[in-house]
Amino acid sequence: MNFMIIDDDKSARTLLNSLVTRNQLGTVIAQLEEGTNAVEDILFYDPDILLIDLLLPGKDGIEIVTEVMENGYQGKVVMISCVEDADLISEAYKSGIVFYMNKPINQIETVSVLQNVIKMLELERSMIQIKSVILQLDETPSVVETKDIEQQLDEIFMEIGMVGLSGTEEIREVLKMIYRIQKQEHRKNYHLKDVYMEVSKKLYGEKELKVKQKSMEQRIRRTIQKVLSNLAELGCEDYYDPIFTCYANSLFDFREIRQAMQHIKDPQAYAGKINTKKFMEGILSRVD
Repeated sequence: MNFMIIDDDKSARTLLNSLVTRNQLGTVIAQLEEGTNAVEDILFYDPDILLIDLLLPGKDGIEIVTEVMENGYQGKVVMISCVEDADLISEAYKSGIVFYMNKPINQIETVSVLQNVIKMLELERSMIQIKSVILQLDETPSVVETKDIEQQLDEIFMEIGMVGLSGTEEIREVLKMIYRIQKQEHRKNYHLKDVYMEVSKKLYGEKELKVKQKSMEQRIRRTIQKVLSNLAELGCEDYYDPIFTCYANSLFDFREIRQAMQHIKDPQAYAGKINTKKFMEGILSRVD
């Protein structure tokens, strides 16, 4: 399970992070200390479980939960606060939280509550899977075709604005080779340099292989950098753009996306950097 913690008290964030980690409940993927940009960050990270304080600088927890729920957030929210006002707690439940706990944080109670929330999520997901299987059995025809990898890559490339860029076809060949390694040879680990070498051999032959491989790597990096810029532009125009929310966090580090968006607003700012392997694996995570 992925957790996100929003609390202006550093000691509370540290304790909650420790409880999640020590009790092997999941991974804390993000922490915030105020509420100003919390809605955007929650929708971007899309944590399974959100741990949030009620009173926060910038925007309070009830406002944040209400907004993310209105924007389609499907995770579970646990509010942990020192507020004891019955009306506020009632508003918190109306906004969409599943549990409210009082500070100071009781470690045993908190772990118990989080374990119950995890069970709740797992049960809901199991029910969704069962319904999906039943619906598939009821479908006619009974066999549903799966798009081949070429078609799926074409659709993804179109959505992220990669079609026609100089390194696109080389990226396609790299992705297909990684896909084959992972699916057919049943190996999850691979070295990107080795994949580049094999793709370079396939496309350009063995003559001057190192030079051609290096040129290919540079084209691939320039293409991925352009995709970063494309997604950042979408995010600047509309933070809730479906393509931005779908791809930005899976293909790039969130901090680098933010930096690329800042660069668009201020060309003097650093443009953000890419992680080629994260990009490749992010694409393949969307291929059946």
